[in-house]
Amino acid sequence: MSKTKLTYLNFTGRAEPIRYMLLHAGVEFEDCRLSREEFFNNKQNFPLGQVPILEFEGKTLYQSHAIYRFLAKRFNLEGKDEWDAYWCDVAFQTILDVGYAFHHDRGWEREEKSEAVMARHASDLTKAAYLLDKLESQLEKNDGHFLKGQLSYADFYLAANFNTLNYKAGENIFVNKPRLNALKEKIDNLPAIRAYLDKCPPVRF
Repeated sequence: MSKTKLTYLNFTGRAEPIRYMLLHAGVEFEDCRLSREEFFNNKQNFPLGQVPILEFEGKTLYQSHAIYRFLAKRFNLEGKDEWDAYWCDVAFQTILDVGYAFHHDRGWEREEKSEAVMARHASDLTKAAYLLDKLESQLEKNDGHFLKGQLSYADFYLAANFNTLNYKAGENIFVNKPRLNALKEKIDNLPAIRAYLDKCPPVRF
């Protein structure tokens, strides 16, 4: 069988959910983490000139969201039918929207703290809190998962991006979100994920 290889930078970012799903599925893979220089020297060799790239069963997969959904189908992480898959996608896209709330805030802490900057950031925090409340409600309905009684790719995506979302926000946005915190802890303590996290070099996001 062809070797599985994941290529990304030395961040969690868009590759971390892929790592989590491969690890949980018991797939051995090369976790290739490029330096910025290595990436720019080789980007012309990548489809679309970007990463992550997943070499899987002799094929080259790209576009992170497409990879997530492919792995979800392959490893039965999107439920039993189209309705389950829909609710997985709803959770996934809502988590994405939490991150998008802070897209224009990148580096905001280095900006002069004008009233406009602070008001903008406060508005972004309010929007993120609203979305997180919706995710909390989905977990409440489904006994702590985005799909009742089973793991889904949305669960892995949340846990893999938990710290990244806090980094984007500049603070812990999961305070008073007990179900989201519990889900992250549950995913992080799955045996293969725990072993990976215990040996993984620390990165910011």
